[in-house]
Amino acid sequence: MRSVVIGAGAGLAGGIAGAGVLSILGIKGHEGQIARAIMLMSNAVGSDRFVVGWLVQIAAAVVIGALFGLLYTLAGIRRESAAFWATFYGLVCWIVGWFAVMPPPLRYAPWAALHDPALFQLAVAGLLACVTFGAVLAGAFTLFGSSRAERSDARVRGTRAVAPSNGVLSAGRR
Repeated sequence: MRSVVIGAGAGLAGGIAGAGVLSILGIKGHEGQIARAIMLMSNAVGSDRFVVGWLVQIAAAVVIGALFGLLYTLAGIRRESAAFWATFYGLVCWIVGWFAVMPPPLRYAPWAALHDPALFQLAVAGLLACVTFGAVLAGAFTLFGSSRAERSDARVRGTRAVAPSNGVLSAGRR
């Protein structure tokens, strides 16, 4: 449960950082207009407001961060390798988001971004936001995640409390 809370908190921080990246980056359209990449997030829920894009980005990041916390616990990831796995998780989120979760008009084959400069800019903006999110997750779990020693100590304490005694070494039998 502790890892899920850490993941949700890191997701909140990573969502803010990712939304900041998407807010800074502009995408140049086919007619020369410049649009902020964060507007793609607001378009996902049928809005065209900047603030809605931030809220969608942050809400999604909190859920995705909590999911990483759950995976951290279930997979038994050590604090020492959390940075690698969190960064890898950020890249996987970008791949899944770009090729599966995007709304249908933006969901293209992997090679479509290579032929359209606006799509390529969008893909790079999303990649930077997801890597930033992964870096924040990595930092949070490296600092606050449970280490292997803490987990083994907890397992030892748990087995000592449950292990049955045959009474051989008890004080009454000596």
